[in-house]
Amino acid sequence: MRALINAFIIHLTLNLLVFLKGWHVFDRKKWVRIILISVFTTEFIIYTAGFIFYRHFPDNINHWIRVMGTSWMLFLLYSGGIWLISDLIYIFINRIRKRSWRYREQSQRYKINSYIITILFVLVIMINGHIKFLNPVVQQIPVSINKSSGNLDSLRVAMIGDLHLGWMINREHTKRFVDLIMSQNPDLILFVGDIIDSNIDPIIELNMDEELARLYAPYGVFSCTGNHEYRYDAEEKIQLLNDIGITVLRDSAVLVDSLFYIIGREDRIVLDRKTLEEILNEQGVDRSIPLIVLNHTPDNLNEEADAGVDIALYGHTHHGQAFPGNIATEIVFEVAHGYKKTKNTHFYVTSGLGLVGPQFRIGTVSEIAMINIKFNR
Repeated sequence: MRALINAFIIHLTLNLLVFLKGWHVFDRKKWVRIILISVFTTEFIIYTAGFIFYRHFPDNINHWIRVMGTSWMLFLLYSGGIWLISDLIYIFINRIRKRSWRYREQSQRYKINSYIITILFVLVIMINGHIKFLNPVVQQIPVSINKSSGNLDSLRVAMIGDLHLGWMINREHTKRFVDLIMSQNPDLILFVGDIIDSNIDPIIELNMDEELARLYAPYGVFSCTGNHEYRYDAEEKIQLLNDIGITVLRDSAVLVDSLFYIIGREDRIVLDRKTLEEILNEQGVDRSIPLIVLNHTPDNLNEEADAGVDIALYGHTHHGQAFPGNIATEIVFEVAHGYKKTKNTHFYVTSGLGLVGPQFRIGTVSEIAMINIKFNR
């Protein structure tokens, strides 16, 4: 609830700031001011109604309000940020030229042009970002492992992260995701956590589990836990995933057809989660057999490398989802997105297939990573 209240306060603040910008730009055009009042007031009333009375609205109305509200907030962030930067540049340049830099003394033409150009620029970026979300890419990642896997010489692994299924990523999106995964004809399907976003309610009410139950691969479907699995109803969500055929590995390992191990780690939000060495030793893992580790957050890649893991897969970062978030994740994580090899360990961090909040990919991609493994026979 605290996060929702904070989001509401931010939404209100941004609305006010951007509205005042337009109010001052069009101080000589009353009809434009009337439009501004109508647009901002209508959006805020709808958003507030959805925030307070969402339990009384149909699912499709709630979904529309959430999509509208988060999209509007992203629009406000981008447009407000651009106007702030452009105004600072305007002030700096005019101070150097020793000209008046005060806002009220800007020409009406300059104010209107900068306002309209910014809006059009942001709209183009957001339209492109939404198209990128609706059209995920399939990354092909070739990997060679210097171990034998019985009579198996290759393995096609569909790696998926961060679906965040719920009220925002609804059944329609889930069907689209499952269709895309199955169209790759994977031998093995691996999730790296955050399959379900928050509450279990939308999964049940929208029958989204029926879509997930369509997932099938000859060597199975597995997942580790993510931090969102532990947001409300954790055990119920994990049990639901297990019941529909997605085996959730929680600090445990499974030997698949005596060919390779899948090791799933608990998310780091679990304070007493085991170290990777503890898992391997307690589960009696034979390290001469190929080892694939599922770990939600890429915060300590050396642990997997030091343990001699062959492939370590991660999610969580979304690669920032929308600019400048991608830059922030590049600073925070050793690998924010993509492939890296350390010692004999192949790492891949996916930017995820779903999203949290606004349904836009700006400077990032929604993706499935196809890990094409070659074994040394």
